[in-house]
Amino acid sequence: MTSIAPARSPWVLICLIAAYGAAIAWLIGAQFSELDREMYRILAPALGGPLAQVGRAEAPSAISPVAESILLLIFSLAATFTGFRLPRIPRLLAFYQLLLLSLLVQWVIWRFAEQVTHPLGHLAAILEGCLAGYILRQSYLSQRKAHSQYCELLLRNRELQETKLQLVKQDEIERRTLAGDLHDQVLNDLKAIGHQFESYRASPDDQAAQAIGTLLKQSMVEIREVMESLFPSALENLGLVAAIRECLKRASERAGFKAHVESELSRKDLKILSMVEQSLLYRLVQESVTNIVKHARATTVRTSLSIHDQELFIRVSDNGRGFDQTCTGSNSRGMRYMRQRADLIGATIAWIPGEGNQGTTVEIRLALSGRGNEQSSGS
Repeated sequence: MTSIAPARSPWVLICLIAAYGAAIAWLIGAQFSELDREMYRILAPALGGPLAQVGRAEAPSAISPVAESILLLIFSLAATFTGFRLPRIPRLLAFYQLLLLSLLVQWVIWRFAEQVTHPLGHLAAILEGCLAGYILRQSYLSQRKAHSQYCELLLRNRELQETKLQLVKQDEIERRTLAGDLHDQVLNDLKAIGHQFESYRASPDDQAAQAIGTLLKQSMVEIREVMESLFPSALENLGLVAAIRECLKRASERAGFKAHVESELSRKDLKILSMVEQSLLYRLVQESVTNIVKHARATTVRTSLSIHDQELFIRVSDNGRGFDQTCTGSNSRGMRYMRQRADLIGATIAWIPGEGNQGTTVEIRLALSGRGNEQSSGS
């Protein structure tokens, strides 16, 4: 990706533009010097001063080119700075103020120095300076906007890389957990079955056969639990709502709280969601329930699913101990990982304190508009 340099301070460029504008204005004034002198001769009686009695045949003396250049440079610089720094209405007011100040300076030079300047050159310097400052302002703002967008894109890419790394780490943790479950439960049960089978071979009896059957059933239950933790069969066969009900049921039996699931949805309402999206939503609810079991000490857990304004709402509420709001930031790995999972499908997740700071509500939102079109085009 091509790097965009940040917008630098344009004061050097303002000075260069002002010098260029002053040079152009000086050339314009020199080109129309005769017109300027004729205008002075006509306005001499109204302007007053020592040159008021100058006849039409006698041309007033002009200011030196060096002094004229300095004046034009000053007004051009002021006009360019005005056009760059000020917004629209103040810029117009400053433009007229510069014109009046220029006329006042030229009158003072006429009145006391008995010399004439080039009014058209001054007008050109101020007008060109304001216009150039405005163009420079727009270019500077565009450059800053482009740099800001580049920095935002760079930050998003960095966050995406960190998210991918966190997901890989979490998947590795889940694999280790699965390996530990298989080792501690299934493998030990199989070893026990092997010992019982050897005993049965040595001396067959009904008690040894019954023990082998019991261990086989226990192993089957544990294997089924591992499979359910990897991918719940209810999610694929019965849908998201049924899978969430089953998740709450198992958790309530394990932790001893009362579980309530309220849903306004049908399987037809969730057809626009892919199985991957439904699986990630289920994982978010499952992780929320797991946190309740581990930390909340709740007696009641309520889960609701609804759709409002083409947006899916899933809320998991408990009446437990609540949570420390400072833990919802980047320091909480579990919450950060849940946010990353939600970001994968364009969902948002928030932790809201319950009424009277009792308990916690986990709110998951997912916009449904446009998802049907995306999946049909993808298929």
